[in-house]
Amino acid sequence: MEQKEKTLYRCGTLTYTKVGLVNLAVWLLWGDFSLILLNNVFPALTPLQLNLHNASNATIGLLMGTIPSIVTFIANPIISTSSDRTRSKWGRRIPYLLFTAPFTAMFMILLGWSDYVGKWLMKLVSYNGDPSLFIIAVMSICVIGYSIFQMFSDSVFWYIFADVVPDQFMGRFMAAFRVIGAVGGMVFNYFVMPYAKTHTAIIFTVIALIYWASFSAMCLQVKEGEYPPPEKYAPGIFSVFKGFFRDCFSTSFYVILFIGLAMNYVSTICRNNFNFLFALHDLKLTSAEYGEAMAVGLAVAAVLFMPMGYLVDKIHPIRVYLLGALLVIFVNPYGFYCVKDYKTFMIMSIMLQVVYTIQYASMSPLNVKLFPLAKYGQFCSAAAMIKAVLLALSGWVSG
Repeated sequence: MEQKEKTLYRCGTLTYTKVGLVNLAVWLLWGDFSLILLNNVFPALTPLQLNLHNASNATIGLLMGTIPSIVTFIANPIISTSSDRTRSKWGRRIPYLLFTAPFTAMFMILLGWSDYVGKWLMKLVSYNGDPSLFIIAVMSICVIGYSIFQMFSDSVFWYIFADVVPDQFMGRFMAAFRVIGAVGGMVFNYFVMPYAKTHTAIIFTVIALIYWASFSAMCLQVKEGEYPPPEKYAPGIFSVFKGFFRDCFSTSFYVILFIGLAMNYVSTICRNNFNFLFALHDLKLTSAEYGEAMAVGLAVAAVLFMPMGYLVDKIHPIRVYLLGALLVIFVNPYGFYCVKDYKTFMIMSIMLQVVYTIQYASMSPLNVKLFPLAKYGQFCSAAAMIKAVLLALSGWVSG
């Protein structure tokens, strides 16, 4: 009976007891919580910083949407394919996460202190004009650097689930991570957002250091299994790219899937980039009211994620995902026509969290079900490429 317990849960060459499975979940959840905090700070506070220095909406859209998307389009396929083919004593995913985390944190910290760095550079070159030009230039460099290194954690981190989590628990695992994401968002919006204008540099610094420490600890505790040797390509980078495009884009099913997922994601670009500014400038809400509305919506999501994860495990995740996509079509017109004040903004925040909870709970399990596991990162990056193309086109336009 004890031997049966030890081999009850399997993922590739990995075996887990119940205690081992809980230990895996705790460390992955801790890493995810720190990543969620990071991903809340950057899109919420960076547009605010740019706006305070009179950057145009088009510039904000360019820096927040178009440039990161171009970086993703170019680098993500290389990183993801390389990750699939890496064989090391740490595994094929952990090295990419562990060694890029400090650079992500560094650029995040510099972004938070960009006001001071920009003014220091202005004095260094004896320029007596408006410091905004130097500050925006520093922010632009930091955004590009952050986008490059953060892409490792935002992509490769999600590949590791397919390698270490038993398939029968994937829906509930991902739902638990979404709960942690919602809790992280609640913490950020309720406790941090009220200080967004007054303590920007401190917020960026503290969150970056939490991310670095937590993500590094997770990488040292989570163990990957053994993988078969990667498929051999003919020598040369051209051969690798040829194999990548042949594998990912030669089947119409995957092309249609990539486009559908990308269009659904891009539909949120205006809200992601300008939601905070819309609340502050158009609705005249305070940053505390905005944070409260976001926190309430995320509290609703936290309650719904685990039941949705159970549902994903019981029926195919694509059915759950399509349900969410259908509901989004009905919810968004309400936001466009009816959001006028704090009350209607709160209602919209809750409605959006409900429909996107359905989609987010099913998205990663859907990928695990449909993408080849041996080339999982490669196929995820192909989907990210299509998303990046649409984001690059829509980022500047959304501004």
